Amino acid sequence: MASTRRKLRARDSDRVETCGLLDAAHAQGQLTDGEHDDRTSRAMTAVTVDQLSTLVDDLQVPSRHVDWALVRPDRRPREVRPGGTRRWTVAAGVVVVAAGIGALAGSCSGGSGFASSRSIPTLTTGDGIRLFIDDYQAHFGDTVADEVLLFPQSASVDRQSDTDPTRYVDYTYDGEFDSFGSDSARDRDARTLDLGAVDVAALAPLVAGAPETLRIPDGEISQVRFDYDMNDKLTEPVVRIYVDDEFERSAYMTVGFGGEVLEVYIPTD
Repeated sequence: MASTRRKLRARDSDRVETCGLLDAAHAQGQLTDGEHDDRTSRAMTAVTVDQLSTLVDDLQVPSRHVDWALVRPDRRPREVRPGGTRRWTVAAGVVVVAAGIGALAGSCSGGSGFASSRSIPTLTTGDGIRLFIDDYQAHFGDTVADEVLLFPQSASVDRQSDTDPTRYVDYTYDGEFDSFGSDSARDRDARTLDLGAVDVAALAPLVAGAPETLRIPDGEISQVRFDYDMNDKLTEPVVRIYVDDEFERSAYMTVGFGGEVLEVYIPTD
């Protein structure tokens, strides 16, 4: 089973997880600067889960990450815990997955394989989120997706195939939607989320104030991500807002679709 899963095509979220693990290993002295740079570069261009797994197979993995899909592909979380945690945490020494997102966001926003003639607002703002959801509904006829990642100038979407529920299609957006031209095997436990349930009016001020909230006042929003929290197994989909700055400080907060703040992760020096 593990070998089959490792041949799956990688999602952006898988690449982000890998970057987070590489950042942790680098901070612990397991990887040199050169090794970290090389593996991170390879992670951001990996096509399959197997290619990502080979980048972390020789690393000692923090205990909180041992059940991540890339570490143990045969153990993607399957059980959903009733209810969900509500916690505000300033965690000492926490490894933030967002550390790898800045570079990934840069590579995604640098070009999506097509050029849009439309001028759009920054997607990691209230206006950008509202426009994206409106355009999504207009294009697909609904607001259902498996996962959505908004970067400042582009977005990535995993959406269940219209013709086969066991497959999903990757789409990019930068004012227009385009697919990568093929579909991939969809995890049998994948759950859809409804972007129409997002209270954009409540979310917008949280996004605008995220740099201050996360104690990186000069930072920028590198990604706003809509999905299910597979680590904490929350029963409802969440929005994660990531902030980083030029000094490689990173932090993120998790909020509900209604704007309720669920978690705040701020690494300490």
